[in-house]
Amino acid sequence: MKAASFIITFSILVSLNFTGYSQTPNPAFFPSFQSYSASPIIKYGDGFADAAWNDPCVLKINGQYIMYISAAKGITGTDKVKIYRMISSDGYAWSLSPATPVLVPLTGTYYAGGAETPSVVFFQGQYHMYIIAYPGSPQDAYSFTIGHAVSSDGINWQMDTAPILAPGGGATWMGSIVGEPGALVYHDSVYLFFSGGGTENGSQVQSIGLIRSYDGTHFGTALEAVKLPQDVYPLSDGWFGLSTPSALAINDSIYLFTDVAKMINGKWTQTALHQFKTFGNLSTWYHSSTPIYTMADFSWTNGNYLSEIRSITPLMDDNNRLRIWYAGNQIGNITGTDTTYNVTVDSLGIHVDPNHWGIGTSEYQFPTTTGITTYAADAEVSVYPSPASDYIIIKCEKSKEWNIINSLGQVAAHQKSSGSRIDVSRFSNGIYYIIASDASIKQKFMINR
Repeated sequence: MKAASFIITFSILVSLNFTGYSQTPNPAFFPSFQSYSASPIIKYGDGFADAAWNDPCVLKINGQYIMYISAAKGITGTDKVKIYRMISSDGYAWSLSPATPVLVPLTGTYYAGGAETPSVVFFQGQYHMYIIAYPGSPQDAYSFTIGHAVSSDGINWQMDTAPILAPGGGATWMGSIVGEPGALVYHDSVYLFFSGGGTENGSQVQSIGLIRSYDGTHFGTALEAVKLPQDVYPLSDGWFGLSTPSALAINDSIYLFTDVAKMINGKWTQTALHQFKTFGNLSTWYHSSTPIYTMADFSWTNGNYLSEIRSITPLMDDNNRLRIWYAGNQIGNITGTDTTYNVTVDSLGIHVDPNHWGIGTSEYQFPTTTGITTYAADAEVSVYPSPASDYIIIKCEKSKEWNIINSLGQVAAHQKSSGSRIDVSRFSNGIYYIIASDASIKQKFMINR
């Protein structure tokens, strides 16, 4: 099928603050998550009969957890995918609010065939939702576009009349497929990550793209951001690409979470969750040397047929707790000639065992102290101005390379010499530390605007 033409609607031209692409393994810190023992916390059939839940996106507003999530009735594909809203007091126990979907397909529109993979942010006084939209069958990935809706209350939504992004536009890496948006509010902009599928250097690829908007509605040119890290997922082992991105900013570090797809029995299968990060420089991304999880890590996602783990979403909660939610399923196992399906069949159709489909959750607790608060000020180095707002200057008689460390112990920036201005205008307010690369000299400063 011929791919849809490239569509970006905008009234003002905006551009990304990066021009190239670099991705390298990073020996620095990546969180290691602890799974919740009762996962899956949302199961097939919760909320209404035969609800097949997928693609969670979690916010926390005024102490309440809000999840936007997609679902169809059953797994036969006869019911269109819609967007629902759930609420929770603790992030574990969820209930529909309202009981009916908040976004439904509409005949005659570009999302008539279904709407899924919601990503919701609050930006400039209103909620913005970004979705996969398709006019026909959800199995026809070549018809996917990315749609956008706005809301004043997070419940009643107004869809745009045209998609904000569709395949093509002269970029072969997203020439066939775009979808699975993941939005991040970062300083004055919405950064929208998405899955892009096409060709690159004559080979099929699926990587993560990025577009930027200053108003949440009108976006600039799409650029390729992150590719499959082949040192972890070699193509020779059947790994194919990345999908379903979501992002989180912690101080000036951006963590990007994706799932990783592999060809299993000739089928595109999302089989691992992975994390990337950048230190305020969108042209350079680092990746963890190991997956967060693979589908083999949980009984409800572990199988070699119709089994997946996918659609990870992060939230930085109170008390430095990083939480993630993710979807998965195992509705069949095939070993040799023995076939056992985790489904039942009756006159009404196919029904999945609730324990083998659902939404799981895990968390990582950042330490409240990382040891950097024990650093004493060093007379050999001075940092000014402090408090700073836009820039700092490091003054040291000895030639040193410097790391700027935030309050979580993460490297926010690197400076190769003393005496020059260092731009800190994008850093969040708080305490930072200047530490020589050899750890011989240390100094504290503050950013306060």
